[in-house]
Amino acid sequence: MKTRIISGACYVVIIAGCFLLREFVDFRLFNLLLWFFATLGTLEVAEAVNKYTTKKALIVAGVFGGLSVPAFCLIEHFFAGWGFIAPIALSVISGVILFVLTKRKSKRIFCVLPAFYPSLLILTSLMINYLQGVGFIATLTLFVIAPLADSFAYFLGTLIGGKKLCPKLSPKKTWAGAFGSVLGGAMGGLAVYFVFGSSLNVRLGYVLFAIIGVVASVLTIFGDLFASLIKRKVGIKDYGNIMPGHGGVMDRIDGMIFSSPLILVAFSLI
Repeated sequence: MKTRIISGACYVVIIAGCFLLREFVDFRLFNLLLWFFATLGTLEVAEAVNKYTTKKALIVAGVFGGLSVPAFCLIEHFFAGWGFIAPIALSVISGVILFVLTKRKSKRIFCVLPAFYPSLLILTSLMINYLQGVGFIATLTLFVIAPLADSFAYFLGTLIGGKKLCPKLSPKKTWAGAFGSVLGGAMGGLAVYFVFGSSLNVRLGYVLFAIIGVVASVLTIFGDLFASLIKRKVGIKDYGNIMPGHGGVMDRIDGMIFSSPLILVAFSLI
């Protein structure tokens, strides 16, 4: 527990530092954090399926995953609004190469996965960061809701226990934990609104942010379960060990990146 708390605190400090750089230096500096997530996350997913593919395929996945964020930034700089094309093109090319290099045809769905997961979901986080006028609040909402949803799920699930949510995929997740996740997500959305949302001219904004928090927390649960499905299929416990007590980067962001498309759409419409 002590190791988990220290590791989690270090993660929070890094995230907070990136937000400070974003707000007081240049908003594009936040892309460095997303670049780190995309590169290491892709490598972790590729490593998870390595027994079904080749070393060449792992290199391809790592290179293309690492290029997705710089490619977005480059295209977005010269052709604002079109940056999303580059990561999608890289994912398609990478997917085709991984498909060809797969040793076992029956496992191609897993081997192609690193071409799209997590890079395309992180792409939506990049697009959130570039939203005019609401980029900071939208990005903050994403990074507040998911951790609070996870934390409330952990504490309520541990405290109450009870019926399992999806025992075949994640034996530790309970319905009590799922309720805690929804509660934490709603509280996260409300906290962001009451602290930073006064600048938004949104009618019943607190209701909107609470709804965003609830739906995002549900998507976070699905993201966790999807990651658990992959880990169970390939026979691993964690994606990595870069964060002692938490696992790898993917073990930390698997739920958050699933809620990212929702945040993008919601704040694009505000």
